[in-house]
Amino acid sequence: MNNTIRYDDDAERASIFTVPVRRIRPHFWTFSVFFIATTLFYVYVHAIDAAISSWQDTPSAIMGDVVYAAGFWIIFSPILVEGVAMVFAAIFRQKTRKEGREEGRVEGREEGREEGREEGRKEGQAVGREEADAAWREWNRRREEAIAEGKPFDEPTPDSRNGKTT
Repeated sequence: MNNTIRYDDDAERASIFTVPVRRIRPHFWTFSVFFIATTLFYVYVHAIDAAISSWQDTPSAIMGDVVYAAGFWIIFSPILVEGVAMVFAAIFRQKTRKEGREEGRVEGREEGREEGREEGRKEGQAVGREEADAAWREWNRRREEAIAEGKPFDEPTPDSRNGKTT
């Protein structure tokens, strides 16, 4: 039975800690910077600030502490790099979602406005037709009353303005 861990793309990962290849440099530089900073700190502590009896004991004291620092940074530099990558990825995802929601809102508003305008036009046209029909019915009623009473009917049609037909 094969107990090896398989990934979708083995070319994207380095072997021992399954570190993605694109993050090997950040892991290396993070380890190096923190290891060098810790080493300089221990040099300062043991060589400059400490009260060691002889200078021959200083390198041994520094190396004793640096070995522990190397072990610490080998373990915690990947955690630091991956943690920072996760935090930035979460921030980016949140920002992208927020922008996507805002774009969706803007598009929705525009679509809603356009639909509202179209609906308003149709409603306005329907109301206009209804008013025009009512005006024509009223005009026709007065005309028929005048004919029935035998009176002359010289009222202009509802679609005329100032005596001119449109």
